[in-house]
Amino acid sequence: MHLIDLTCADTQPLEFSGRVRPASETCSDDVVRVGELLIGGVVERTSRGYQLSGRLEGEVVLRCARCLGEFSLRLAEPLGIELLPLSAAPREDEIRLGREELEVLFFESPTLDLAAIAGEQVQLAVPMKPLCGDGCKGLCARCGKSLNEGACECVPQTDDRWAPLSQWRDNQ
Repeated sequence: MHLIDLTCADTQPLEFSGRVRPASETCSDDVVRVGELLIGGVVERTSRGYQLSGRLEGEVVLRCARCLGEFSLRLAEPLGIELLPLSAAPREDEIRLGREELEVLFFESPTLDLAAIAGEQVQLAVPMKPLCGDGCKGLCARCGKSLNEGACECVPQTDDRWAPLSQWRDNQ
């Protein structure tokens, strides 16, 4: 665990850097593996709480949404997170998220776990539908073979209900 104490940033900016490994349960099903990530930046006191600015870099292994193959994605994500005490969180009936609220993290304790933040940022950086490449052909719907490796041996099956239209087309 890589922890930082936010109260150290009360009087002057607190610089941090380190290598973290997010917990696997913080990642979605598309994320196969997360390697060690480099996280670094600075935490500064603001009038409302703290501002974390920095960078997250590393590599994740994802599962392609079309062919189910694994591929690596290099991350180099800027960090800009406003850290506010839980007491500043809106009540449930007041929640209406705007763009500025999407980068807010509420905390109970002034001790911040950088691995947890890295895990959340990985989730935000991973595409909703990860693809190993733009030209990925996916899997054959009948036999399951990866069409990226070549054509499968399946014979195209036609629906007999369309036979009259086929005959009509041939007679034209």
